[in-house]
Amino acid sequence: MRLTILWLTPCGATNAMDTIKCNDAIELILEQANTELAEHFGSELIFLKAVLEPPIDDFVKDEIEELRQQKNSKNKLTVFVETPGGFVETVERIVSVFRKHYDTVEYVIPNFAYSAGTILVLSGDELYMDYYSVLGPIDPQIGMDEGSSSVPGMGYLAKFKELLSEINAPDNEPGETRGQLAYLIKRFDPAILFTIEQAIEHSKSLLRAWLPKYKFKSWTVKETSGQPVTPSDRQQRADDIATILGNAEHWHSHGRGIGIKELESDLIKLKVVNYGDDKALNRNISHYYGLLIDYMRKNGYKSVVHSSRGVRRLA
Repeated sequence: MRLTILWLTPCGATNAMDTIKCNDAIELILEQANTELAEHFGSELIFLKAVLEPPIDDFVKDEIEELRQQKNSKNKLTVFVETPGGFVETVERIVSVFRKHYDTVEYVIPNFAYSAGTILVLSGDELYMDYYSVLGPIDPQIGMDEGSSSVPGMGYLAKFKELLSEINAPDNEPGETRGQLAYLIKRFDPAILFTIEQAIEHSKSLLRAWLPKYKFKSWTVKETSGQPVTPSDRQQRADDIATILGNAEHWHSHGRGIGIKELESDLIKLKVVNYGDDKALNRNISHYYGLLIDYMRKNGYKSVVHSSRGVRRLA
């Protein structure tokens, strides 16, 4: 990516002698970077950095609809994603927007996409990561009380099952069992437990539906045997991936990073494009990502969507 420093007349300036604002210059460079990366991928390109919860889905819908109104709009979308996770329902709505407007959708992970972000990026036709990029286990976030922060659902569910197992242990003293049972009744809400279980199953069901339809659609021949791949093969692979990514005991932590090596291991067997192998592309992605994150930090932005239309602050 070649940077060209231009003399600008910023928005609101009356002539070229007025002071140039830093944000104007940075936004122009970001626009150039977005355009050049979009040309590389042969697509429209957006960068989404946000927690995946309402009203982010509404903002994404508005942005995509505006992009599709532009002249020479393409039928392929490349989405740069950075997210700590969020709600699976929000992911489902975002994916429905992307698939309504584009024939092909692919995802690039410059840093991380955890939890619900993992579900989002595994809905794509292609996934780009480098050695530093990570996904995370499927672990829906659950709001415990109004106004409080969300907690990882799998951790909540795992702790409940642990206490339940201790209560049912045959060598428990009666007093100890009563204390554990009282704590269980006080601290664990059956409605929340049900919500968590349903959210986890919802997440897995989306992966079981999306992976065969999009990510595995070009998987036609088995590497080891050379035999043709059947629809049942694609579905079985999707089932296996959904199961392992939703196994809390295997990953131990909501924030556990799952990199390329683990994704492509015999355990998961997911093909990922390592953009780090392309030095020019790796450099351009790093410059774009780094500049946008720095721009957000200096302006106090927590969430944005960036496209050829510019930076849109979400929070």
